[in-house]
Parts: sequence; C-alpha cells; structure tokens
Amino acid sequence: MPFFRRSKPTGTRPTDAQIQAAAAGVNRGDRAAANQLCDEAGDYRQETVLRICRHIDVEAP
Repeated sequence: MPFFRRSKPTGTRPTDAQIQAAAAGVNRGDRAAANQLCDEAGDYRQETVLRICRHIDVEAP
C-alpha cells in the first residue's frame, strides 16, 4: 500500500481584524476587501468565507 504525504497548505489564515474589516466592507456593499482576502487565503479560502459570513449583518441594506 503506497504512502501518500499531504502537502502543506498554501495561503495564509487572515487575522480576526482582517476578517472584521472585510465583513464591515460587505455590510457597506463593498465586496472587494472580502474577495481579496479570500484570494490570499489559498487553501484556507472556505474557512475564511465562513468566518466573514459570521460577521455579516443580514439586516444591512
């Protein structure tokens, strides 16, 4: 049975401050910061999106 080694994840995990800033931008209607943050996250993209979604105000216009 062959042994498969996992490769190291690419990208970076954003800080809580970066997540909150991106979510604040989404609340104002600007998705550019969130998109850039997700692009830089690499393999951590799904986790980053979910972290941003936790901070989005669904009642915002």
